[in-house]
Amino acid sequence: MGEFFGFDGRINRLGYLWRSVAVMLALGLVAVGAVAAGVFVLRPRGLADLEVWGQRLAMAMALLTLWSGLALASRRLRDMGLEPAHVVPLYAALWVINVVLVEPLARLYPGDFTLLHGGWIGLQLLVAVPLLFWPSRARPPPAPPQFVRAEPTAYADWRSSAG
Repeated sequence: MGEFFGFDGRINRLGYLWRSVAVMLALGLVAVGAVAAGVFVLRPRGLADLEVWGQRLAMAMALLTLWSGLALASRRLRDMGLEPAHVVPLYAALWVINVVLVEPLARLYPGDFTLLHGGWIGLQLLVAVPLLFWPSRARPPPAPPQFVRAEPTAYADWRSSAG
């Protein structure tokens, strides 16, 4: 689970791509399983109850996807040589603004806010493309310093010189 939801470490381009695909598939299967469990096991009392459970499930899947996406992106940014603490909170804040404000306004007033919503989609593409294609800056860690043991001086070897 740390490979998909952990923020520590680095991840290369291919690892980022495959982990992203695996998270999407896994969360999709979890969502399908949860819907099937809700329909066949819990047997909701009606369509309204099923709609409420569906909204809760969609919100849980969206939050898990967001968490995993931010975790993978922060590991990839670190591999690219950037500090994720500067980029990830800004992206998360823009995502919240889009979900809470821009997307509902684009549905209510399509003529006025469609361009702003399209700009958000374009920004997501501008962020996703470098994450997939930017080369790694991963260098091997520097070798630890090698200390050479020298012969002790008279000052350092006071016990043997005192006798």
